[in-house]
Amino acid sequence: MDLSPLLSVEDLTIEIAGADVVDRISFTVAPGRVMGLVGESGCGKSLTSYAMLGLLPPAARRSGGSVRLGGRDLTALSERELRRARGKDISIIFQEPSASLDPLTTVGAQIAAAYRTHHNVPRTEAYAKARQMLADVGIPDPDRRLHQYPFELSGGMCQRIMISIALICSPRVLVADEPTTALDVTIQAQILDLMKKLVAERGTSIVIITHDMGVVADIADDVAVMYAGRITEIAPVQALFEKPRHPYTALLLASVPKLSDAPKADLATIEGRVPTPNEFGAGCRFADRCPLATERCRVEQPPLFDCGGGHRSACWHIDRMDEIGEVAA
Repeated sequence: MDLSPLLSVEDLTIEIAGADVVDRISFTVAPGRVMGLVGESGCGKSLTSYAMLGLLPPAARRSGGSVRLGGRDLTALSERELRRARGKDISIIFQEPSASLDPLTTVGAQIAAAYRTHHNVPRTEAYAKARQMLADVGIPDPDRRLHQYPFELSGGMCQRIMISIALICSPRVLVADEPTTALDVTIQAQILDLMKKLVAERGTSIVIITHDMGVVADIADDVAVMYAGRITEIAPVQALFEKPRHPYTALLLASVPKLSDAPKADLATIEGRVPTPNEFGAGCRFADRCPLATERCRVEQPPLFDCGGGHRSACWHIDRMDEIGEVAA
C-alpha cells in the first residue's frame, strides 16, 4: 500500500476572538488509511474538520497553516474552486443527520442533487446512481427509500443516506464528524463496518472525529489526540493503546469502562475541565489537570517528541509515564 500522504494538514491554526482555539496542528493521512482525531468536547476537533473543507463558521478564521490534498493546497482555493472540490475530492459527514438532511425533500432528490452538482447528467441517470448508492450502503428496498422523506426513516438509515451523499462522487478523502454519536450501539457497529468496507473496496481515506476511544480502536489505523486546540500525542492505533506516551491519553484510556471492572464501581474520571481560550497559558494546556505537571509544564510548551515508530508525544515527562498507572488505578 502507498503510505505517502494523500491529505496533509500542516501547522493549521484557527482563531476566534483573537485566541488560537486550534494551535498549529499537523497530521497526514495516507491513501486507504483511517486517521482518528480524538479528545474531549471543546478540544477543536470539529473546527479542524470544518477548516479542511473551508466551512468554518463566521466567528472563526484560519490564521495560519495549510491543508493539502494530493499536493493541492485547499486553503489557497477560491470559494468557487472549493465548491468544486467539496464532494468530488473531499467530503464530510456531519454529526447529526436529522439536522443536515432537508426534511421537505425526498431522499432520492437529495442524493441525486449531490451527484448532479459535479456531473452534467440527466435526472434519470442521477437517480439511478442514487439508487445504487443506497444499495451500496446497505439500505433495503432502495426503490422505495428513494421516494421517502428523512423524517420517515430511522436515525441509522439517515446516517447511511448522509454517507451516500458524501460518497456518491467518489471523493478521495471522507471526513466523518462524530458519525455514530446519535446512534445506538448496534447501529453504530453497522455504520463502522460500512465505513471499513468503503476503505477496503474504494480505497477511501477517512478522518474520523470522535470522543469515543472504542470507535477509534475499532476503525482507525492512526490516532491524533487533541487537547485544548493542540495535538498532544499522535501514533499508530495499536501503539497508542498499548503504550500511551502522554498523561492525557493514558487518563482518557483509563476512563473507558471495562468488562473486568467491579459491578457498580465508580468510573475513572479526569479531574478538572478543558480550559477556555482566555485561560490558555504559555505552557502545556493540560498542566492544570496533569498529575505529572511541574513548573516547567506551566511556562514552556513541549514540542512533539519522537518516541519511535511514528509515535510522538508533547510531554516533558515521557520518562515518568509509569506513574500514571498508579494515579489512574
